[in-house]
Amino acid sequence: MPSGPRPNASLRESIAMSELQVTEDGRYLSGDVPFGYTLWGDRLVEIPAELDACVTAIRMVKQKKNYPEIAVAVKKEHSVTLSQPQFDALIESVYRRYGPI
Repeated sequence: MPSGPRPNASLRESIAMSELQVTEDGRYLSGDVPFGYTLWGDRLVEIPAELDACVTAIRMVKQKKNYPEIAVAVKKEHSVTLSQPQFDALIESVYRRYGPI
């Protein structure tokens, strides 16, 4: 992971999600349910349109598009509303896992 300050670090830290915790067999224990998933009983299940919206958002970030453009495209292409906090949490998650986009 790169060293030095990250862009918008204070914004990202202010909206940090609580750590998602699941058991080894996939049962939900605690934490914020990420965009693209919902709880069904004690299981996380995918919401396909939201996961597709995540792919579109990440692709558009790589194309240097800004949040307002991304939000409009996601709504148009997937009929999904992606709020600024959800977008920021998604990008933070990608950054933590894969590094800068």
